Amino acid sequence: MSQIVKEVAVTIKTKMDNLPAVSTECCIYRVPEKLRKANAEAYTPQVISIGPFHRGKKELQLMEEIKLRYLTGFLCRGKADLPACTRMISESEYHIRQCYHEKLTQSSCELVEIILVDAVFLVELFIRNRNWNHDPKHRDQNDEVFSKQWMSNAVFHDVLLLENQVPFFVLENLYNLTALSTTVTFFKLSYEYFKDILHGHELASTRVQMKHLVDYVRALQLPSFPRGVTSKNGKKFELTRSAKELQEAGVKFKCGEGTSSLLDVDFRDGTLVMRHVVVHEWTEAYFRNMIAYEQCHHDNKCISSYAILMDSLINTPEDINILISCGIVENQLGSLDNVAHLFNNMYKETMRESSEFLYTNQCQSLNTYSRTQWNRWKAAWYRWRVILHRDYFSNPWSGISVVVAVFLLVLTLFQTACSFLDIYAGDAWRLFRRRK
Repeated sequence: MSQIVKEVAVTIKTKMDNLPAVSTECCIYRVPEKLRKANAEAYTPQVISIGPFHRGKKELQLMEEIKLRYLTGFLCRGKADLPACTRMISESEYHIRQCYHEKLTQSSCELVEIILVDAVFLVELFIRNRNWNHDPKHRDQNDEVFSKQWMSNAVFHDVLLLENQVPFFVLENLYNLTALSTTVTFFKLSYEYFKDILHGHELASTRVQMKHLVDYVRALQLPSFPRGVTSKNGKKFELTRSAKELQEAGVKFKCGEGTSSLLDVDFRDGTLVMRHVVVHEWTEAYFRNMIAYEQCHHDNKCISSYAILMDSLINTPEDINILISCGIVENQLGSLDNVAHLFNNMYKETMRESSEFLYTNQCQSLNTYSRTQWNRWKAAWYRWRVILHRDYFSNPWSGISVVVAVFLLVLTLFQTACSFLDIYAGDAWRLFRRRK
């Protein structure tokens, strides 16, 4: 028995000694399975592998040739040749490996090739996007990404995925080898690629240390000024009612103006102010991957909190219609049921701690406001108005019918009252004459 104990102890000790050190540089993760099972497609590349996680998948091989053509274009505009670019990646190999959460099995040569080819593709993609949008005379009609809308859309989707990332510093270092870097920063170039789809605000400072492109697009939605968003004061995790229920209780909805953060939500004087959000084919993948990144990496669950707030406001297509009518939501997805389903399922398996929820104060204020006696009366009156409009005044003819019916009812009551008064007056007159 003692021999078994000794052997097991030695085995466990060996495994413990061989554990890889947890790097503070780690920032690129596999999506946790409990999140992936909700919608695997939102985390899976459609056409292109970026980085080592999805390298070698058969369905992504078409893009490998396109990557090499982009590499050729990059070298033509660069200030360094291929050996110099390769040397730059090779010298950063250890740092690059530390950025990935799992231990990479690729050899040094394999990893350097993967990172170089994929990172150059992203840099060249952003440069060509700028040329395509700002300089039509220099558009390459044979470009295999931008000349095909389906390909451009699929690549955009794949660039947003947490598992499809390379370290941001690699992208910046490679971009600095191009002539364009003297006039446009890589932050600006990245923003131009994402801005029209995500409607984020441009980062005010280029000194912010971004981890990768998912970290960058998340930063586009955060306030441009630093602020604490969590509070470990033991507040109860509290959600609010749906948009329809809040509207019935007298709450007004308003779309915020200006270029402030998507996450800025304010409730004051009975009005809930939220920023404009566009819901389109990229929205789910965009939010899900940022949420997965927050769950793996960030203490401040800003995007997760926003998804939970939207889920509490949206239960039915009626709630979506309310948010659309006031300009908060812009629906480019089609069916209202699809929009409701998107927000109702996006936050699954995420945090439920009050210290991490950004909107506890706003939800408490909304609930307190909607529970007051005056607002309860307004809610009841609102429901009656809705019923009357739906059942009796939905079109002019039904409205006329109701008015005629009410008029006839009043006439009937008046006639009944007159008949009663005639009978009562006659009886009183006869009684008077008898006494006389």
